[in-house]
Amino acid sequence: MKMLKRVLPCLLAAVMLLTGCQTQSNQEQNTADAQTTETTQTTQETEQPEEAETRIFVDSADREVEIPTQIDKVAASGVPAQMVLFTVCPDKMVGLARQFSEEKLKYLDEKYQNMTEFGQFYGKNANLNMEALLKADPDVIIDIGEYKDSIASDMDGLQQQIGIPVVFIEADLENYDKTYAMLQDLLGEEEPAATMEEYARMTIEQAKEISAQIGEEEKKSVYMALGENGLSTNAKGSYHAQILELVGAENAADTQMDSKGGGSEISFEQLMLWNPDVIITDQEDTYQMILQDEMWSTLDAVKNGQVYKIPTAPFNFVSDPPSVNRLIGISWLGNLIYPEKYSFDQQTLIEFSDLFYHTALTEQDAQEILLHAVAE
Repeated sequence: MKMLKRVLPCLLAAVMLLTGCQTQSNQEQNTADAQTTETTQTTQETEQPEEAETRIFVDSADREVEIPTQIDKVAASGVPAQMVLFTVCPDKMVGLARQFSEEKLKYLDEKYQNMTEFGQFYGKNANLNMEALLKADPDVIIDIGEYKDSIASDMDGLQQQIGIPVVFIEADLENYDKTYAMLQDLLGEEEPAATMEEYARMTIEQAKEISAQIGEEEKKSVYMALGENGLSTNAKGSYHAQILELVGAENAADTQMDSKGGGSEISFEQLMLWNPDVIITDQEDTYQMILQDEMWSTLDAVKNGQVYKIPTAPFNFVSDPPSVNRLIGISWLGNLIYPEKYSFDQQTLIEFSDLFYHTALTEQDAQEILLHAVAE
């Protein structure tokens, strides 16, 4: 018993010593584990992969083009592309294919005056200012327009020539919604392209629905009088005359399309045979000539007061260029020919210009633009 009494305090002391050591050991281990976890988290954060500087974009010609992940500067290959890019990303444009005319600049923000002009990048009218382009240093060149069999080789050749990524996005009057969807992907930005995509889709769908309900006996024939004498026109089936067929009108110019892409020249005798219901022209001088010329006065359209001037500001409603500016033209021309089926007024123009052209038109502006363009 005495032996136990002597040993027990020693055992208790040993147990307490061991317990203390174990506690300290556990604390040290927990501290070490915490430090290890913190170090691991820090290492993982440090080792997070950086965003790639480039990515692959598949364009409308099925070309795989390596482009910067972040696109801040763009250039349009021509006027149709310039028109689209101006609607969706005007402040990313480092220059223009063609300067805006004084008529257009009257209604646009003054910051778009005196921008660098690059010219047309390729094609029969190519006049590219390579020095100005390289100085502007765009991240990507964007071509937007009608698909052609040669487009892939054209884009490859241009890209090789200038050493800057070049992409092609197809744009046709009936698929501008898809054009804006691709631009969202290319530019990495949802707005304002998403809103424009929806506007285009609804406008085209409505026009198709209305035109499908117009019987042959209801259709009105329309002649587009171009040039100073009004005897140049966009023939039936041509890219520049798509808007006429889309709204349900009959293009009176049933003649051969110009193979060079310009207007088809006709004689007045041919025009007399067509005897259109409506005549539209994009020049004020031509409009006045048609109303005053004795020969033109024999046509039914002139007799019945169905001669109108195509609005050309801020951009042409029908063509020149044949691009997204035609979306407002659908409402205008449809209402002009079939007022009971299509809706259009000054407010339509004001709202469209605010969304697509980034300009706040006044009622007086709209009235000036629509002079001689609407039925009185």
